[in-house]
Amino acid sequence: MPATKDQVAQLIVSEAQRRNHTRDECLAEMSALYQESEWDETVWDPTNTTYGVAQQDASYPNRFDGASAQVKAFFDKLDIKRSAPGRGDIWLNICWLQQAPNWPSAQYWLANGRKAYLAEIKSRISVVTPYLDKLWPIGGPAMPEKPTFTEVERWCGNYQGRAGRKPDLFLIHSWEGVVDRDPNVPDAVEGADWLQRTKGTNNPVSYHYVVSQDNGKVTVADVVDTDYASWSVGNSNNRAINLCFAGSFVSWSRERWLQWSAAIDVAAYLAVQDCKKYGIPAKVLTPPSYGPPGGISDHKYCGQYLKDGNNHTDVGDNFPWDFFSERVARWAGDREEWQEPEPQQPTPIRVGPADDQLTLRWNCLGGRTLVEAVAQIRDKVCGTSDRDKTGVVTESA
Repeated sequence: MPATKDQVAQLIVSEAQRRNHTRDECLAEMSALYQESEWDETVWDPTNTTYGVAQQDASYPNRFDGASAQVKAFFDKLDIKRSAPGRGDIWLNICWLQQAPNWPSAQYWLANGRKAYLAEIKSRISVVTPYLDKLWPIGGPAMPEKPTFTEVERWCGNYQGRAGRKPDLFLIHSWEGVVDRDPNVPDAVEGADWLQRTKGTNNPVSYHYVVSQDNGKVTVADVVDTDYASWSVGNSNNRAINLCFAGSFVSWSRERWLQWSAAIDVAAYLAVQDCKKYGIPAKVLTPPSYGPPGGISDHKYCGQYLKDGNNHTDVGDNFPWDFFSERVARWAGDREEWQEPEPQQPTPIRVGPADDQLTLRWNCLGGRTLVEAVAQIRDKVCGTSDRDKTGVVTESA
């Protein structure tokens, strides 16, 4: 039996809240999906090309798996647009995703796309608002106090005292190995258990946190107490707090990293909490220029900026630092919402003699432009008095 409208509305609101979207963003998402399908998980478009709640094409492998899968896939791709360099506000991001996902930016869509679509999805606000008010009442928290994740203790014996040094860096790492041996166990837990098995070997390793995103759910394994130094960055162990994304690789593409956007968000949250605890500035030191400590950075920072003997390059060139920085700012309480830029007015292009006749003033016409001279002649012949009027007629009567 297909999902009811109430059930689809619940799916959309739950997914928006799980991903820390604002209530206003959720309103836009509900409106857009209602315009697409009236929240019908079984409907085809007239050409039998797109299907379901979000009207997804064949590039969505799970589009026939019901409303839950359709809504999740919509949010997965929308989150990529929300964190992309070419992002706009939530309405433009949706238009970009649903109308022209391969175009370079939301602003490019606004300039070149079918603008009627934006009006169409906004026209559904009044239809979906009662559902939103019921499921997410006005006055409720616009954003949760923390992202959603499961925290487990997997304490490891690979640690040392900080020799009296206060940490001034929070560093993120990639894993560089496969840890998913049991699909029923989160990668973070398997990774933390592997770290414990390195104790007493020639290469004992640990991190303070191991994080993974499995089937959309984030798990955080606590491995070493942050009051102690983990064995992660050699000569900089005593000054650093370290978090590793289990099963991740330096070679991951930006898009692959953003499939773990919820895990990255949790990493940003944990970084901010520890920055507050230890008095570390909650600022992100991004490659390639980085900047002096303290702050939040990656393993590569140690070798490239601190020159402490580390030769690791994680988390890699494709890590979405812009998205991570935005989430750090949000959890630190100083996030600035993206503002749509004012449309740029095109610079007029002169086309030679034709433009000269329209814009230059001519001695032979008494210092008038050609347009002004023609207007004066028309007033004389027709008995009108229009020559001093400004502006142009933009629509036919």
